[in-house]
This record gives sequence, structure tokens and C-alpha cells, in this order.
Amino acid sequence: LDHRAMVAHTDTAVGKGVDAVVEKVCSDELPVHSLERELGDCARAVLVRREWLKRQPGVASAEAVGRVPHEGFDYDAVHGACAEMVFGYIPLPVGVAGPLLLNGKTYQVPLATVEGALIASTRRGCKAITAAGGASAAVLSQGMTRAPVIRFPSAIRAAAFAAWMHDPANLAVAQEQFATTTRFGRLTSCRVTVAGRYAYARFVCATGDAMGMNMVSKGVSAVLDFLSAGSFGDLELLGLSGNVCCDKKAAAVNWISGRGCSVVAEATIPGHVVESVLKTTVAAACELNVAKNLIGSAMAGALGGVNAHASN
Repeated sequence: LDHRAMVAHTDTAVGKGVDAVVEKVCSDELPVHSLERELGDCARAVLVRREWLKRQPGVASAEAVGRVPHEGFDYDAVHGACAEMVFGYIPLPVGVAGPLLLNGKTYQVPLATVEGALIASTRRGCKAITAAGGASAAVLSQGMTRAPVIRFPSAIRAAAFAAWMHDPANLAVAQEQFATTTRFGRLTSCRVTVAGRYAYARFVCATGDAMGMNMVSKGVSAVLDFLSAGSFGDLELLGLSGNVCCDKKAAAVNWISGRGCSVVAEATIPGHVVESVLKTTVAAACELNVAKNLIGSAMAGALGGVNAHASN
């Protein structure tokens, strides 16, 4: 009740200051998607967009918009970085799983989720690993990928493009072009798959601490623009993603070559810890592994190896 009263009070008070701007947005005098730039105030842009949204078709009610929190958020950090047409935010509960002993150091792992029992089960796994003396892990490789699909006048030209990209000296040229678009990203390699007149260039890029998909896409575009203005003026970019990346889809290329961080980890859990913490036995866990992860995955035609669970 206190939250609803606060939202109602805030929206009423703000309405007096934004009504004129809202009218301009509703009459298309002011573009709703660029309010942050037009007003020069990200927080005020959010307030105006909320009032605009209340008047739009497809919205259940003005109260529905009002129930979305909007105060106490740094919208300057969002603008131009990770979201558009912002009118508020959704708070998520954050729990903690731990302690987790990893590579000799103890961690408490924060998890934001609305999936019941997820944190509890993760915490139980952390407890078992720590009680067993901890786990060891190492990052084998890190590289975000983008594989545009490019059409050439002939298969021979597509093959010539592949040969050009696979030459280390030419890769260095591509790396220079990629670097013009970012201070953080770095093109590390590129392998081209040719299918007739189509070439799928799988660019692999280091992106630092970021997932970096937009960073990589921008850098790859710069490389292709450079090539189309020079040695490969006959290339035609059909799509910045040709599904050989392969983004958000199960694919053997990701399982074999990796995408993002490839990691190896190990832990040895003694039988008494399996029984006391995980509430099962080693024999039962091993039988389930065969029945579920090996046979069950084979029956389902599962892609990406055989495992109990692997996130996105």
C-alpha cells in the first residue's frame, strides 16, 4: 500500500511538469524513442515516457504502468548502453549461495532469480564441494563470435575470400580495422566456411569483462566495410549473423570450437559428503548419470554433449 501511494503521489506531482512535453510526444512533434537526447535528462525522459505509455493502446491501464517502479535508478548508466525506450525497472530478489571454495579461495556467490529452490540447490552443491576440499578450475579460452553470411558472384570468389582471411598477414589487417571501433575488444582469429557462393566468416574476438556481442558486431562491420571498399568490392553482406556464430542456439560448432568462455573444472566428492550433504550415494549418482546423461541424452538426440544441465 505504501509503494502504491508513493507511485501515485510521484506520478501526480510529476504530471504538472511533463504534460506539455507528453503532448508533444503524443502528437509526434517529439520522438518518444529519443527523449533522453532531446531532453538532456534521462530521469525526466523516463517520467515523460511513462505518461505517454499510459495513453497508448495495448496498455491494460494507467495503474499498470504506475505499478512499475522507476525511482532510485541510475538511468544515465543505461542510456546508450543496454536498454531503449525505458520507462522503469523490475527489482529482482538476490540470494547468496556459498561458501564455495574455488582455487584455494572462498566465495559467496550472489544469484538474482525468481526460480524457487534454485539458490538452495546451488548452495547445497557449494557446501558439498567446500566440504570435500574445494574445486579447481581454469579458463581454457575466451572469445565471442560473430559470423556474417556474405554472397559473392561465384564460388571461386568466395573461396578467394576464405583464403585471404586465413592468411596471417591479412588477419593483421582485419585486426587493425576491428580495433578502430573499440578500446576493449580485440579480433583474435577468423575461419571462413564456404557453401557455394556463400561465405560464412566466423570472427572470434576477445571482449574483456563484457559479453560483447554488440562490440563484436560493430568491429566485424568495420572489417567488412574495409574489404568491400578494397579487394572484395563484389562481396554482398546478406546478414551480420549467418547462424555459424552460433548465437542462442544449440550448435556443434559451439561445442567443438567454443563460444564465450571455455572452462574446465574438477572436484572430488568423498562418499560420506555425498551421503551427508547431497542425501544420496555414489553408486546411485553414478547409475543416474548413465541412465540420464548418457542414455537419456542419446534417446533425446541431445546436442552439446551429455550433461545434467548447462545454462544458455
